[in-house]
Amino acid sequence: MKTSGRWLLVLSCAVLLARPGLASADVVPVRKAKSDKAASKVEARLVSMGVPAPDASACVGSLTASELGFFAGDSRRVQSVGGLAMEEWLAGGAVIVVTGLIYFSFISNGN
Repeated sequence: MKTSGRWLLVLSCAVLLARPGLASADVVPVRKAKSDKAASKVEARLVSMGVPAPDASACVGSLTASELGFFAGDSRRVQSVGGLAMEEWLAGGAVIVVTGLIYFSFISNGN
């Protein structure tokens, strides 16, 4: 019984490794033209935002084709997350000033 099981295992491994029809597999060509156009559009957007060209190229290279299509569809989707915009600094400063004024007005009214 053990030897027949071993032979069955060897036979199944041989069938799995040497499947007929493997040499005639259909290969679907990659659609690079559309992907290259989307990649250049996203890369141009990154460079316009101040990212160095080699870093932008590396970033675009790490995206999949569907992600490139998503970001190339609307260039406003590519946003900088490394720092704050000027409007965010001004809004944050205004919140700090207003909070400080409210706090100090309560302290001065308490005395």
